[in-house]
This record gives sequence, structure tokens and C-alpha cells, in this order.
Amino acid sequence: MSSPDLDMQALQRLRSQFSQALKDFASSSSSFRILHSVPTRATAPTSSDPIVTKTLYLLDSSFNPPSKAHTSLVKTALKSQDAPPQTKHQTTPRVLFLLATVNADKKPKPADFEDRLVMMTLAAEDLRSGFTREPISADSTAETPAPIIDIGITKEPYFVDKAAAIDASGIYRSPGYSTSSTQSSGAADDGVVEQIHLTGFDTLLRIFAPKYYPNNHPPLSALEPFLRRHRLRATIRVDPNSPSQNLKDAQKTQPDSKLTASSEGSPDLTTIAGQEAYLEGIKNGALEKDGLKREWAERVELGWDDSGETDGVSSTKIRNAMKDGNWDEVEGLLALCFCVESSSDDAGGKKYFHYINGESHPEAKGICDHGPSKTRN
Repeated sequence: MSSPDLDMQALQRLRSQFSQALKDFASSSSSFRILHSVPTRATAPTSSDPIVTKTLYLLDSSFNPPSKAHTSLVKTALKSQDAPPQTKHQTTPRVLFLLATVNADKKPKPADFEDRLVMMTLAAEDLRSGFTREPISADSTAETPAPIIDIGITKEPYFVDKAAAIDASGIYRSPGYSTSSTQSSGAADDGVVEQIHLTGFDTLLRIFAPKYYPNNHPPLSALEPFLRRHRLRATIRVDPNSPSQNLKDAQKTQPDSKLTASSEGSPDLTTIAGQEAYLEGIKNGALEKDGLKREWAERVELGWDDSGETDGVSSTKIRNAMKDGNWDEVEGLLALCFCVESSSDDAGGKKYFHYINGESHPEAKGICDHGPSKTRN
């Protein structure tokens, strides 16, 4: 794992900036705001000075802390995109790391929001550095462009409302969009940028769970405005020996949900075949009674990470390993080494500590090539 070149003072300044920005956001009427970008922008984007992009890849998570599973969702999505014909380069991808200050499904856990935002920034730096001149595929000479990554926050707890808040903010606009020209020509293009939400398969199950849309009848009709404009890309969980709790819970409900027309019964969602069958069931109308039209399945893409690096990885597992002092396991799960320079020792070397969930962990020996008890020139 690489370590960003960031000293303690810079990290504390960044944390203070995020702390103040969170207070300003809480007292504002805004429901979405970008706090930082990697690389840094000269000025913050606004609806009058928007970010122009055709597509926005969005990773919505608690980032508590960022894990290899988080960064893998972005890497596999961007590297799966085909290079444009007759060119060796793609346009620069735009990625949004989104943190909700209110979560519909999870109770608050350790790590203040400003600490998570710092870790999100470090993870964005590390993710971006990994895209420099890597081939898109073995038979391609094109390079995978390093994405621009925005760090954003929202007050909306629910998936569809988060997407709508981003649309309404006007902070992202499609190329060629002009308010004056649209109004004068009567064009239907409202400048809304297509969002591709990057999720794990367990999150896809939550998005398609009727219980989250009690005010809509049928419940999943709430997804229509989103799926008309935006898309989902869910990474198949390839570790059947370590299914997430969401997959386990969903599996218990499958006999009643009839997600497949097969006489063999409902798919086993802890397997790759079962997850593929789940989407196929939607294409065949399995959830139409709940308001999910079969054609909307075309707005959902299933992908997978065959590197094996993210098998069984989760932020919960990282927190549990930290609690147990199992730093070898932590090393294998974190998105990167959250190791920053804290001071200089008497010999002029540098001391480091591990900034994980906003805490110093000097006991995390061996987690990187310069443990906190070691020095490096």
C-alpha cells in the first residue's frame, strides 16, 4: 500500500477546513455540496460555474474507513470502459466520493465526519495515482486516464434523493449546455449529467428493496425518475465463503419474492450465478408487482473484480480487526496506508503514525514499510 506525501500539519489543516465546512453546510439550505477535489480546484464549483462532464461516476458510502472494496468499485468501473475509436486517449473521468451526514440504514459509529473526509481525500489521492499510464486492456495501447475525484457531502439519507439533490444543485453540467440557448430554442436538454452509481451487490439489493419507499405506490415506482436519467453498476460479490449480512438477510426473503421464473426456486444470492439470476429475474418482470418495470433492468450493469483483492473486505471487518489489534488483517483490508508524518526525531529522521478513523495507532507496527517506531529520511 502506498502512503500519501502528507505531513501532520497539512492533515490537521485539512481536517479543520472540513470541520468548518461541515458546520457551514449544516446551517445552510443546501442538500449537496462539494468540499474538495483531487487535484485541487482553484475555486469551488457552483451552479453558475459548474463542473462540465458527460458522466459522473458516484461512490456513495460511509467510508468508515475507506477499504480496498471502495477503491475497487471505481477502478473496475473505469477500466471496463471501452476506449473511443480512432484515439489513444479517453476524456478525463469524473468521480464523486459522496458521504451522507444522515444515513437511512446505519447508526452513527466511530470516526467523526471530518476524519472520514480526510481519509476519503487520502484514498482519492492514492486511487488517482494508480491510474497513471496503466493500459485499459492487454490488447490496447490506450492509457487509463487518471480521474478527477470530488469529495462531496449530502443531507439526504435515501439513494434516489441523493441523486436528485446532485441534479438540482446544478454543480455538474453536460458539455455544451447553456441556460440561455436552451430557453431560446426550447430544447429538452436540461444539462443534467448522467450519474453511474457504483455499488456492491448487497447495496443493489437495498436499492431495490420496497421497504425503503413506503410513500410510493407501488413502492419501487420511486426509482423511475432516477432510472430514466441515471444508471447503476453493481460489482458481483465473488467470495461465497464471506457473504455480507445484507446478502444473508436478502436470501432469507427470496422464497417469497419469486425473483426467478425457474422451477428450481429463488436464486442463491451468495453465489455469482445467483446474483446474475437476480438481475435476470428483474428483466423477466419478477418485481413489476412492486413497481420495478422489467425494462429498467437495462439501466443496471453487473461487473466483477477478478483480482481477488477485495474478497471478504468491508469497513466493518477493518474496525473489528483494529479493535482486536490484528494489524496484519487491517493492512490487507485498508484502501491504503493512512500513514502521515508527525514530527522529526533528534537524528533528523521522520516519525509517522497511522491516521485511521481519526485516531493515532502507534501499535500498528508493520502495517507499512515505515512502522511508527521506525524512521525514514
